[in-house]
Amino acid sequence: MIDTRSVVCANTGSVKWGVQVALAALIASTVVGCGGGSSQPQSSMALTAAALTAAQGLEQQAYHFRQGAPVQIDLTELIGAATQYTVSPGLPSGLVLDPVGGQISGEARVLSESTVYMLSAVVDGNTESEVPFVLGLHPELPDAIEFLDNRYSARVLLANASVPVRMALAPDGRLFYAELLSGDLRIIDRDGQLLPAPFASLSIESGQEKGLLGLTLDPEFETNGFVYVYATVPSHNGAEPHAEIVRYTAMQNRAVDQTVIVDYLPVADLHNGGELLFDQSGHLFLGRGDTDEVSSAQLEGGLSGRILRYTRDGAIPEDNPYPGSAEWSRGLRNTFAMALQPETGDLFGADAGAANDDKLNYLQPGKNFVWGMEQEPQGSGIGFTVKVWEDVITPTAMFFHSGAGDLPVLKNRLFLSSYNDANIRQVVLAGDKFTDYIREVEFAALSEENTNNKPLHIMEGADGEIYLSTFDAIYHLYPH
Repeated sequence: MIDTRSVVCANTGSVKWGVQVALAALIASTVVGCGGGSSQPQSSMALTAAALTAAQGLEQQAYHFRQGAPVQIDLTELIGAATQYTVSPGLPSGLVLDPVGGQISGEARVLSESTVYMLSAVVDGNTESEVPFVLGLHPELPDAIEFLDNRYSARVLLANASVPVRMALAPDGRLFYAELLSGDLRIIDRDGQLLPAPFASLSIESGQEKGLLGLTLDPEFETNGFVYVYATVPSHNGAEPHAEIVRYTAMQNRAVDQTVIVDYLPVADLHNGGELLFDQSGHLFLGRGDTDEVSSAQLEGGLSGRILRYTRDGAIPEDNPYPGSAEWSRGLRNTFAMALQPETGDLFGADAGAANDDKLNYLQPGKNFVWGMEQEPQGSGIGFTVKVWEDVITPTAMFFHSGAGDLPVLKNRLFLSSYNDANIRQVVLAGDKFTDYIREVEFAALSEENTNNKPLHIMEGADGEIYLSTFDAIYHLYPH
């Protein structure tokens, strides 16, 4: 269950990820105000950055509202009863303080960055206590976003997008994204403009859960320019349709040196996985579904229902758990989302279950996560599942937040997007390996009036910024 104590806009759903892909193919502890529109915040008087950071760490003392929302704050909850209350510096236009009752009320008319105010309680003419609190008046949300965590605002980066299933941010600020159904790899430049010509175009086998599925940049992209994609491709050279990993070299905004580094992976209409990512040692991981055949997840020598691990050239690393095999772990139904824990370097994956058993797995080498096993699983070779969701959520992407953007409270929280719930949640984990599940807090909720408004990918950028893609748009979420 998602914790409702901090930020919640409830959303529910019941349709699995593959259904939406088929549809796309057919139709080619403080409450925040929610709303639509966009504008840029203006600066206001603030205390020191250190004081702001300290106050942001106290979530119960932060108040954030969207432009146009009614404001009602009971300051007595912070400081107790008094004969008079004062606040400094002065409040933004549109807000007034009742000095006797300790209430701030009004309307969020003028945008104001998150600012630290000092609340003083006066009893019989003497100042008894002082408490800092944060107040921010922020831009309205785009229409497609019903709710967003009070520490963030949002803007539309790209409207009318064509199923941007995966994104990758270059060190120079360019945003690469993969179009699921066209096979095009596109670039949004550092100024937020979509470049007219695709970076690359790949001939793909599309439909249902097939197409241009995965995308990542090499950790040494600044020097080697390597861009990797994972795609299902049509028959060629006598081979049946299959999946492959293709590596390009970026020459400014165009791809050169197209090289297939992993070839002839089996495919099906459903459960082809898709996530590509690098670990801290420069190894390339690929999440592979069971290709719609349950037994394939346990087939010896198979390459479906697994996490696969390669070198950046597509070779099999010598320290893989099984000599001569790309297999890292097995027994998975369709792991479409993976994330690397930055402090431990360990790999986590979200596996889409057959019913009400979507899972968050700790993907250790050589472990079996039991999908497709005919007998009761037992023994030390069974993989560790961190969380099993009782309701279908259909996870589509995830990342561990760095805490950047003066948001240390978010550090190491796992941000996970749910197709069914049309939301992004923060999964709070603990322990030396971050494998102890604590709770969930909703981060964002999308409007479900548009069936295309489902989260496909989320990723963290610079300074705590977050990029979110849906079936028809890309959004930029930025901390206040």
